[in-house]
Amino acid sequence: MTTTTVARRANAVPADPREHARAIAEAVDEAWHSRYGGSRIEVPMSVVAVLAVLAREAPDADQLDRVGEMAERLDHEGFALLIQRLWCEFAALRPDLNPRTKHLWSWIDDEPDETTQRAIHAVGQAALRRGLLGRFGPDGWGDYDLLGTLLQQMKSHGGRKGIGQFLTPVDVTELLGRMAAPKEGDRILEPCAGTGTMFLGAARAMRENGLDPTTCEWWANDLDPLAAALCAVNVHLWGLGWRVVVGCGDGLLDAWMHEALEHRQIAIDEMRRAWQLAMQIRAVRNVLDLPTPESPLERHMRKARPKPLPPPPPPPAPDSSTFDAEAVFRQGRLF
Repeated sequence: MTTTTVARRANAVPADPREHARAIAEAVDEAWHSRYGGSRIEVPMSVVAVLAVLAREAPDADQLDRVGEMAERLDHEGFALLIQRLWCEFAALRPDLNPRTKHLWSWIDDEPDETTQRAIHAVGQAALRRGLLGRFGPDGWGDYDLLGTLLQQMKSHGGRKGIGQFLTPVDVTELLGRMAAPKEGDRILEPCAGTGTMFLGAARAMRENGLDPTTCEWWANDLDPLAAALCAVNVHLWGLGWRVVVGCGDGLLDAWMHEALEHRQIAIDEMRRAWQLAMQIRAVRNVLDLPTPESPLERHMRKARPKPLPPPPPPPAPDSSTFDAEAVFRQGRLF
């Protein structure tokens, strides 16, 4: 680990996760609005979300440092391609969450222009300098709602009063979740979840009592597609396991639950087919000793770091048929 990395970590990662999240949110907000002008806040949210996932999935601090240093050396085009690659890896890791997280990464399909790429690069560098990767491993951002804090910061620049949207402070929603005190095996329903901070409070309370949150079913919904997308990333960052369903619709009805189950199963099936095809292509290339084509991202990464990122593991998400939406809806909301 280089002296620069040690210094960056020591100076950029406050001990208090609230202070840390607010520092990142302010830096990202400033970087985006100074480079892009304020619209399409799902783009900077996307960058922070997938970098937080990267920190959680890193096997050790040294490898994460190498990835972070490589990311800092990439130019704006290479960095935008890295964000795209990371989202592809998350899609393979959590296909069950793809229908919701799509709101965060669909901008990739638009082939962002140079102005957008430079804004994405500025956001990423600001987040890295503030120590976004400083909290690594399964517990990296498992103790605070970084994305909820960032959403509040980004939306404070205007518009939310005009659409009648007022976000409850993350500290308040986490406290409400702690008060719910679920037990192992419970079905936990929150039809107006926002970024899911009540789930975080409930999960933290369970762990403090020696209980395992992954034994529960977590059902979350929000009418705002951006909040629902961030909630989908959060349930992974917070280690709530694989028994999760995140929807986007009218929380007073159960239609969102059936739609969410249907869409997640389609995504799981598509990823299984894609993974099987990729393995077949890889086997044929090995047999015929064919070279592997090099993507634009890999060319940028080769210049910044010789070793590519490892491929994701096969998706282990449970099928939607193992969930019972009617039973959850009859139970009523927990919070």
